[in-house]
Amino acid sequence: MSRPLLILRPLDGALQTEKRAKELGFRTVVDPLFTIEPIQWSAPAAQDYDGLLLTSANAVVCGGAQLDAYRSLPILAVGQATAQAAEKSRFNVVETGQSGGQQLLDALAADRYRRLLWLAGEQHSKLDGGKRRLDIVPVYRSRANALGERAVTALQAETIVLIHSARAGRQLVSELDRLNIAKNRHHALVFSAKVAEAAGQGWRSLHIADRPDDESLLSLASRLCQSG
Repeated sequence: MSRPLLILRPLDGALQTEKRAKELGFRTVVDPLFTIEPIQWSAPAAQDYDGLLLTSANAVVCGGAQLDAYRSLPILAVGQATAQAAEKSRFNVVETGQSGGQQLLDALAADRYRRLLWLAGEQHSKLDGGKRRLDIVPVYRSRANALGERAVTALQAETIVLIHSARAGRQLVSELDRLNIAKNRHHALVFSAKVAEAAGQGWRSLHIADRPDDESLLSLASRLCQSG
């Protein structure tokens, strides 16, 4: 597996991805495009809700002591990593989505969860709760970084780039343009069609994971290396 994997997600998640990748024999370069920061937030009354929606483990990490108010609420988690972070913090995860927040909400029975509280990032995708009320409270922000020296060095040769979000795709493209680094010698492995759209055209190859998780991305990377 001569091509390195360039991992650009925020540091905590990047280290988890790196660990899995190294177990599979990949060389890795970690250089986060974003830094996760907690922000001040006011906790709505828990009794006003019958469920808590979490679309990122960052909400658990950054939510602070105010999260304790929601211990009695069932947790709807998007993805295994978010579910594991919530369970590690002793929350009761009752639903785990596999293909994004909207898929999780759409799969719920119509009479489940009259009112949900979504602890989100400052930048978040729009979700449609349908007939149920969905209140959004940001508890963290994701601050964009310039493409770092390790990433720039890796991109001097053919590289497999893992892109976990649409925002990361847009930030990466902006940085590549700023630094005059061509896409066409690199392979982009992305979480979803939405992320692929943000990453744009012009890559040597672009591959969309079957599911938005590291296992699917790394499976794509393995097949790419074997075919190359």
